[in-house]
Amino acid sequence: MSVRTNAKALLMTFGAALALSACGSGADDVVSPGVPAAPPPPAPAPAPAPAPTPTPGDQAAASCPDGTVSQGTIANNTLRACRLPSTILGDLILKQVDGVAYQIQGQVNVGEDQLGDSAVNDPAKRGRLYIEPGVTLFGESGPDVLLVQRGSQIHALGTREAPIVFTSRADLEGNGAKFDWAGVVLMGRAPINNCIGSATPGSANCQGAVEGTSNAFGGGNNPADSSGELSYVQVRYSGYVLGAGNELQSLTLVGVGSGTRISHFQSHYSGDDGIEIFGGTVNLSHIVITEADDDSLDTDWGWNGGIQHGLVVRKTPSVKGVSDSGSIFEWSAVDRTPTSTPKVSNFTVYTTDPSLDSLVKVNQGTQAHVWNSVLVTAPASANQKQADVCFDVSGTGTTIELLANHFSCDKRDKNATTTTYVDAADKTGTVFAASTLGADYVNGANEAAVTPVAVNAKHGFFQDVDYIGAAKDANGAWWTGWTVGLD
Repeated sequence: MSVRTNAKALLMTFGAALALSACGSGADDVVSPGVPAAPPPPAPAPAPAPAPTPTPGDQAAASCPDGTVSQGTIANNTLRACRLPSTILGDLILKQVDGVAYQIQGQVNVGEDQLGDSAVNDPAKRGRLYIEPGVTLFGESGPDVLLVQRGSQIHALGTREAPIVFTSRADLEGNGAKFDWAGVVLMGRAPINNCIGSATPGSANCQGAVEGTSNAFGGGNNPADSSGELSYVQVRYSGYVLGAGNELQSLTLVGVGSGTRISHFQSHYSGDDGIEIFGGTVNLSHIVITEADDDSLDTDWGWNGGIQHGLVVRKTPSVKGVSDSGSIFEWSAVDRTPTSTPKVSNFTVYTTDPSLDSLVKVNQGTQAHVWNSVLVTAPASANQKQADVCFDVSGTGTTIELLANHFSCDKRDKNATTTTYVDAADKTGTVFAASTLGADYVNGANEAAVTPVAVNAKHGFFQDVDYIGAAKDANGAWWTGWTVGLD
């Protein structure tokens, strides 16, 4: 089933929301329109922890908005489930309606695939999904996934006071868990280096198939391609595993271009990775990843973008067990052009998960960069994995640059091979010492003593700031008021 909606009120409803805000300075520079530059005081911690569900109203809505189909009521009759069409063509607006939660059933496609040449744009195959602040969407089972096809867009523009929440039916009914549903996938037309067949990497014909989906391909010839915008968005309890090496996570980006804007995004309790990026040139800012079961940030296929301002917290051991417990950053590549050059700046990572493999894992010719960041891990106990290891680096052509960071981990390297890479790395300004990070994930004296490196000249998307870590102090804690699971 498909739907075409041509709402006359589209520009009135979303004109202001889609305007690009000007960039300033400080920890919360990339914000959605209408959001105050200085965040309001943190919201009171909900009970019980760790993750409050969207608060249902007293009664489900009587009917569903246009373009969706009622599936009855859920959450003790407090929410009406309004199912999205299987394919969205044209423009569809998901309005915030009290007592409504929008259901993602099976693979919901935004548009139809228009292949990798950005010069080809067929309006009949294009879909644009607009989501208003405060909207809740949910999946019910593993195959449920929202997928934006090449040539189409999503505009999910929440606010600090009213974030957009993608979650599971179980969460809405008070019992959310990892693996409840699949997640959100964006397919773009930016270059990748892992082609099906004999296509030239980075060309319009070079495309790759994403894990866990059907008839979905990413990659193309436009580094500046846009798949839309996500801002003040949470994805909870996703990350369905279809089979060995065939998994989806909270957010999967495949060949997504630099024209896509992703800021103030949270992955919460993913059953696989928090965010996985397959090639492309997309940049992100103000990212929170809590309790991902495998890697928090996983990259592959020649990603040439960066992420500035990130908070990663992992305290819960992997559900999969220590045989596949992942790393905070796992950066791999197919060792061909375009080379994978992942860049992160101003991250704070805090983990007490004893099953963690390492903080930073880099291999297969990846050229990785970690700047102005704070990474803290707890020592491993007997019969546990290398939870207190900073780095696991291997592979011909692999390099790592570590500028102006503060690392707190007992073991710098996982093995003798790693020592070679880390010893050879540029570690200017990086300190290996005890952590004084506060319980609110704000820098203490040791972290504040590290002088940051200028990053704008290294990657134009990044902004130069006068501190390392996710925020300078409690006043700059941009994650307060719109996230879950951090108290």
